[in-house]
Amino acid sequence: VPLTHMSTMKLLKTLSLLFLFNYAQVTAFTPSSDSASKVSTVNTPQTSRRSFFENMALVPLVSGWAMSVESANASGGATAGGAYLLSAKQRYNERVKAAVKGLLEVGAALKGGSTKEAEAYFGSEDAGSWKDLTAAGYLLSNAFRRSSTTAPDSLPAVKTYKAFAKEVEGLQKKLKKGAGKAADQFSNVEAALEIWLAEIELPPSKEL
Repeated sequence: VPLTHMSTMKLLKTLSLLFLFNYAQVTAFTPSSDSASKVSTVNTPQTSRRSFFENMALVPLVSGWAMSVESANASGGATAGGAYLLSAKQRYNERVKAAVKGLLEVGAALKGGSTKEAEAYFGSEDAGSWKDLTAAGYLLSNAFRRSSTTAPDSLPAVKTYKAFAKEVEGLQKKLKKGAGKAADQFSNVEAALEIWLAEIELPPSKEL
């Protein structure tokens, strides 16, 4: 079960205190291991203090780790190239690619004078359809952020996604006027698509 922010910080503080206590005990009371030779190796006050402060040097590492955990929790992990973005790519990249390929097939069919492919693409709710692209595309675009507090509409990836979606809406309206009109609009769709794909770090549509 994932630790909450508060429980994680309490655990780290407890571990830090135990760390200090145990090392103080060890450096103060550890006897000589060479009893057979009768050589006196009992810690002097100077060596005990030296060992104690050497071990104390490790404490900032624990504290630094705690601060990094706190920072990550505060931001939700939503940093460019971070775990949040990586997770979004793993979840949505393939869905976006599949739906984009379907859209390109629609464009090819329209140029050939057929609207059946477009009707099926926009009418379906399955993976690889326009509806799936609108869901996966938006969520993937929203993951390209540097702060969890940034409004989605101000993100470049979301802006380019919406510009692309607007062109697709125009394409759907043109479909009512026939394949020829829709094919003319598809060039605008392709242009907006390429801009969006570049923003979400995917290759050009022809390379998908």
